[in-house]
Amino acid sequence: MAEWWQDLFDEKYLTLFAEARGPLHTAQEVEALTALLTEHGAPAGGQILDLACGYGRTAVPLAQAGYRLTGFDLSPYLLARAKQVAADAGVAIEFQHGDMRQLPAEWAGRFDAVINVFTAFGYFEAPEDNQKVLAGIARVLKPGGLFIIDVSHRDRIMSAYRETDWFEVDDLLVCTSRQFDAISGMNTEAMLWTDDEGQRHSVFFKVHVYTATELTRMLDQAGLMPLAYHGALACPLDAYPFDAFSRRLVIVARNTV
Repeated sequence: MAEWWQDLFDEKYLTLFAEARGPLHTAQEVEALTALLTEHGAPAGGQILDLACGYGRTAVPLAQAGYRLTGFDLSPYLLARAKQVAADAGVAIEFQHGDMRQLPAEWAGRFDAVINVFTAFGYFEAPEDNQKVLAGIARVLKPGGLFIIDVSHRDRIMSAYRETDWFEVDDLLVCTSRQFDAISGMNTEAMLWTDDEGQRHSVFFKVHVYTATELTRMLDQAGLMPLAYHGALACPLDAYPFDAFSRRLVIVARNTV
């Protein structure tokens, strides 16, 4: 049986999730990423790995800002879109297909920074697999290199948890059904909708959601020392201080391996 992350990231993903991070939101996030990289010492024009880069939403504008980008993703569909977006923007980005648990051996010590945004972490049911991702990130970073991660914040999720919800995207009304396992920390969501032709569609995903305490412990174990915490990718960087009610958990960490 295929894992959910092998099936979700195609045209359905773009239909449901691309609008959640539209051009204005993306520009704000890229401005914040650039500010974080600068504030914590990443070199201008440095090499950045966008891990789980998707369709190049953040990789392309970061390349336009002068960084040397590599995009890595499991989805051939989204990588094809990313290559086209990069070509249309006139930027050179190296894109590579693969599983984030198995970053290429030849990338050891290559990158000045790795970014992982929009909750593209915690996909694997086995905790050791998610830890393996962090170990791989530390391996491909240069000594002292930066890791910036942006995920949903478990404390906030649970403070306003809804088992059933509805939202609109374009002309579609989408029903979301959720289940949370308080022991494993896995949040499972199923989304269902009917298209204009009356055809029913659904997508399913489940992801570990973390408290700052849990994710800090995991980063420490991988040799990634947290430097700063933020409640959103936004500028100015102190606009959203991280607290128990922050929707996002953004951590900047330095490689000590």
